Amino acid sequence: MMRLRSPLWIVVLLWLSLFDVAEAGLKIYFIRHAEAGHNVVKEWKGKPKDQWPAYVGNPDMFSPKGEKQVAKATDKLKQYHFDFIAVSPIWRTRHTVLPYLGETGVKAELWPELAEFDRFSTNLTSRLTLPPPNADLFTGGDVIAIPDQEKASFVLRKDGRRLFKPGTEPLQLAADLNAVAEKTAELIKTRFGGSDKSILLVGHGNSGRLLLHALLKNSDAWKTQLANTGIWMAEEQSDGSFKLRMLNDAPVKP
Repeated sequence: MMRLRSPLWIVVLLWLSLFDVAEAGLKIYFIRHAEAGHNVVKEWKGKPKDQWPAYVGNPDMFSPKGEKQVAKATDKLKQYHFDFIAVSPIWRTRHTVLPYLGETGVKAELWPELAEFDRFSTNLTSRLTLPPPNADLFTGGDVIAIPDQEKASFVLRKDGRRLFKPGTEPLQLAADLNAVAEKTAELIKTRFGGSDKSILLVGHGNSGRLLLHALLKNSDAWKTQLANTGIWMAEEQSDGSFKLRMLNDAPVKP
């Protein structure tokens, strides 16, 4: 007898529908970008660099696996309805969601707060007293430019036309990244809090984890590694707090 197996995202959608009857709070969906060349360098370190494919080490190219992930993510995202979409300005995030935007005719807003950062310490973030963020954290970064061929799919936020610029000293870096995550959470709450809307954020592993930290407060779920094109979803409660409902496409028990 043939056994039919539904894709995990179908199971997740059915599971989440149980909450839609009782819960009508804001739902924040976050998807990490597809696998890019910088994600696979460790896999190729044992081979001479002259044998590396062009994508290895390049954050602006998808690996073959990443290309397949983009196609699957496009189909996965089409199963949802989003009232708003915000995307990191970085190439790999834009191009993860670009096919979905093109097929649905939806336009997304670029949020510099969702951009990636390379250095990050959970111990510094959660255990130590941090200094104030740098004064030019949100004004000192590079100006964001949308390529002409992508202007049909993306727009800039009026107050978000530059990348953030965190410090380099460990404590200052942690303080600045905390401030970035808190600002992202505040932007979401100010624009959509208390509503029944569903919004999609497209970002990176570290930025997605740190945003979870800002939203969930005392939960350790934010320390979980986010899979490429994996989705987490947090739902606003009546008291303004958030509960994690989905992590890496899998339901999280209440």
